[in-house]
Amino acid sequence: MATLYALFVGIDDYPERPLEGCVNDVQAARSWLERRSGLTNAFRTLHNAQATHAAVRAGIGDHLGRGGPGDTALLWFSGHGSSQETDDPREATGRSQALVCHDSLDRGGQALLQDSELGALLDAVAARGTHVVAVLDCCHSGGATRDGASGTTARGVPWRPWWPTDRPGGVRDGGGEGPEPLRHVLLAACRPQELAYERVIDGKVRGQFSHAMLDVLGRQGPATTYGALHALVEERVHGLNDRQHPQLRGPEDARFLYGDSVRTSPHLLRHTVSGWEVDCGHAHGLTSPGTEFTLLDDGEVPRVVVVRDVRPESSSVEPVGWQPVPGDRDRVHAVTPSALAFPPPAITVSGDPATTALVPRPPGSEPASPSDTGRLRLHVTAADGWARISGGGGHPVPDLPLRTPADAERVADCLAHIARWHHIRDLANPDPWLSSLVRVTVEETPVGTLTHTADGEVVCTYTPDGRQPQVRVRIHNGSGRDLWCVLLDLTDSYAVSPHLYEGEFIADGRAGAARRGEPVWLSLPAGRAVTRGAYTRDWLKVIATENELNLAPFRLGAWSPETVPSARGGGDADRGGVLRLTGAGGGRDAGGPAQGSRPGRWGTAHVVVRTQVP
Repeated sequence: MATLYALFVGIDDYPERPLEGCVNDVQAARSWLERRSGLTNAFRTLHNAQATHAAVRAGIGDHLGRGGPGDTALLWFSGHGSSQETDDPREATGRSQALVCHDSLDRGGQALLQDSELGALLDAVAARGTHVVAVLDCCHSGGATRDGASGTTARGVPWRPWWPTDRPGGVRDGGGEGPEPLRHVLLAACRPQELAYERVIDGKVRGQFSHAMLDVLGRQGPATTYGALHALVEERVHGLNDRQHPQLRGPEDARFLYGDSVRTSPHLLRHTVSGWEVDCGHAHGLTSPGTEFTLLDDGEVPRVVVVRDVRPESSSVEPVGWQPVPGDRDRVHAVTPSALAFPPPAITVSGDPATTALVPRPPGSEPASPSDTGRLRLHVTAADGWARISGGGGHPVPDLPLRTPADAERVADCLAHIARWHHIRDLANPDPWLSSLVRVTVEETPVGTLTHTADGEVVCTYTPDGRQPQVRVRIHNGSGRDLWCVLLDLTDSYAVSPHLYEGEFIADGRAGAARRGEPVWLSLPAGRAVTRGAYTRDWLKVIATENELNLAPFRLGAWSPETVPSARGGGDADRGGVLRLTGAGGGRDAGGPAQGSRPGRWGTAHVVVRTQVP
């Protein structure tokens, strides 16, 4: 059976600036792990004067170093930390951090356990195949320290003149060829530049971080993932002190104390003092309120939350159609984006006043402004009873008459159609993981020539005698799991069709072939003259997901002024700028997806193909 080798270091009795809650922290941690770890325990404890620099080093090397493959090594340190300016190019903050051992404040002591030294010791244990975790409850612990504020005490001391400013020669980063070395996981009480605090909690002085860690572990169990553990601990610490931000360095999808990865989403839903929150925001590519996330840990009926406010790193959300049950607020929930909202198109209008007065604005669109960064910008030039629409990514649409209300409705429909096409073309999951593991390739055949531009566009050229070029298109799955994939062909006539590959599972390490391996013929659309220099573009976009999707939202006929809007497809799939990824059983508007049909994790990949006449 796997063994948990744990070293608990708690120091209150410093010669200067003593603390009160550190021994309480490590005693509570040891007591909890003795009851709940689920592993064979091998513990060593160093309190106060026992925790010298030499003893801590020996505890890591001699005790934690006993672990082997399948075992876990845990260092839990509660005490002072310190920080000092450094010229070391490996420190992006310009400061190095250190743990303050019991003899560190003594001028004659060797004193500090510097961050590079500690990292090298822990990574040496990890190199044996042991899963290594460091829990550091001290100031500056995000690089490795607690100061006073309204009943709190900081666990940090200033750097002493006799402490070394150069760092040990041990290098934490791997170099050269070979596999990436195993590293330790760090759960830190605060950011490198911050202080960590202790205070009276439930009648005892405790480190805010240690107390939150054990409270969450008590509710979630020792096998919770690091991402879920960190999300809940961070919220509990924020409830006590908004100046302390716990940090996680390591794989979010790995289980605490075990290290094995579990299938989950990198985006988590949690309840905070301000309400429900998903850790996905502008920095992840989320642009607009209205995006929906589906909980992945539910039963038969999926539960959905809708984004109401997008912030840089997170978004506030609210449940739709369900009420939280007891215990929901004490958990984190893995979620996946299941409907993406897009910012409304920005419309500018110019031309003679008599005609521009008739120009309508599609529902949800807005006048253009200087702040329209990232939004689709469409322009309508109206003059002499005609409207010309420009700004879309496809082939220019023909000028449209603009003399009657019926003409105005057709112009509005054209603008909405172009916007819907762009929503599908620009569809991308804020979670980039799966997108990086699928790809689309376009392969040459004997008919026509194939080249690549510097920006990655594939150029397919008609033969000298005027024959259409042909290619083979494949979808490659390197995700480590079977994926259901559909290949969409987005033409520059503003059409979208899954006809090349209408949805099928592709095994890990295999490739699916468009048209079941038959060549894909490329040509200019009907009505465009095959003359020298003429060209057309297709965007070949794969959507890969863990479960089948309903393809109705991804069918869109080409724009034509003669076609009535209802005949073009798309339906209500993206009404209001929301594009839904629903299961094969139907969308939420149809009574909810069938059991097992939720989208799960998903990603996209694409290639742009230009077909041209030489």
